[in-house]
Parts: sequence; structure tokens; C-alpha cells
Amino acid sequence: MPDPHDPDQNEATPKETPEHPDDPAMDDPRLRIPEVLRARPGDLKDPDSPWQASESRQNRRQSARSGMAETARAWGMALDLVFTAVGAFVLGYLFDLWRGTGPWGALVGLGLGFVTATVRMIQTALKQEAREKAQRREKRP
Repeated sequence: MPDPHDPDQNEATPKETPEHPDDPAMDDPRLRIPEVLRARPGDLKDPDSPWQASESRQNRRQSARSGMAETARAWGMALDLVFTAVGAFVLGYLFDLWRGTGPWGALVGLGLGFVTATVRMIQTALKQEAREKAQRREKRP
């Protein structure tokens, strides 16, 4: 008679005799590993697959980053305009205090500040446009 406690004689599979009587059956659909977790990213070509969604999420993040970068550049240009004009005005005002010329130094400083800020904005815009054209040329096949 075979001994049930002898491991060499007991060749039962886990499906036939679970270790614990409370364990669910191994063929329970809730315990199956989803296909997404079994497959590698290159294996799934379905556009609705989570891997593809992950790539589109990365594209959205990248476009959000580029949108934030454009916003930062716009703020930089706006602040450059303001601080250049204010800085030139302050220098003109200090010149007025030193020489006693009244408001003329402040007004000339303010005018020169706006002209300088406008020139800087145009230069920055032209550089940015040239960068964007170069990036578009690189992306073309």
C-alpha cells in the first residue's frame, strides 16, 4: 500500500490537491495574468493597448513640456521688455538727480529703454523662428 506522506509516491499536481483547502482553484479567471502584463511593449501592435496609451501619454507630456517652454519664453520676453524700460528709466532719473536736468533724463531713458527692449524682442523672435525652422527640417524624412 502506498504511503500518502512519502513525497516520491505522491505525484499529484497542484490542481488535484491544493496545499490548503481554502485556496481557490488554479483555473480561477481572477488569478490569470492579464495579457498586458505577459506581453512586452514591442509585442502589442493594438492602438488601444495600454502600451500604446503609454506612448501617447509620453507624447502628451512632451507637448505639455513644449507648451510650458513656449509660455516661459513669452514671459521672459515680456519681463525683458518691462525691466529694460524700467531700468533705463531709473538710470535716466539718476542722471536727472546728478545733473539737475529735470524730467528730461528720465523721459529719454524711458524712450531708450523701450527702443532697446523692442530690438531685443525682435532679435529673440528671429532666433526662435530660426530654431523652429531647423527643427522642422530635421523632422522631415
